[in-house]
Amino acid sequence: MKIMYLICLIYFGHGLSVQITQKPTCFYVKSYTGNTYVTVNYQISGLDENKTEITIESENGDKLVKKQNTKEGALKQLLRDKGTYYICFKSLSKGYKTVSFDFDMEGVDKEYAQSEQFNEMSKELSRTNRNFQTIYRNQNWITDRENAHQILLEQTQQNVKWCASAKIGILIIIAITQISVVYYFFKDKDFSARV
Repeated sequence: MKIMYLICLIYFGHGLSVQITQKPTCFYVKSYTGNTYVTVNYQISGLDENKTEITIESENGDKLVKKQNTKEGALKQLLRDKGTYYICFKSLSKGYKTVSFDFDMEGVDKEYAQSEQFNEMSKELSRTNRNFQTIYRNQNWITDRENAHQILLEQTQQNVKWCASAKIGILIIIAITQISVVYYFFKDKDFSARV
């Protein structure tokens, strides 16, 4: 008979991924009101991915819809009566295949996360936001510090240039003064060799 994965998909949409073989792999959904549409979106990957069969069957084994030789698509079927319906995947070849699919029941809200998960996520986002603000403040502080250091370095460079120019000027004045003193000191002296 069929291999049953008893996954209750009552009023929820779920994304699943399973390996399929030549024996049908089935999941069930329950229709509590009747006249409800169920949509199965699927994608198959693996060897001979086109050689597959997807069916939606009623509790008594009647095949409501059947699709063969497709690797991806969607099945939409009206579930007229209340009860359990089976969605089955079957490989038509011996190749390894994986089917990824999700169920969607019309008029049923999907609950992918609970409020506790949102609260935890909110706390994490707040912590992340604080960390980003700290990083931003640190970057601004570093930028301000670098700007202040750049101004200080430019001022120091100008002061060094003025100081170097003044030293060169003073050295030139001292050199000219020494040359003048030595010149005038020896100007009137006779250094001939008359003894």
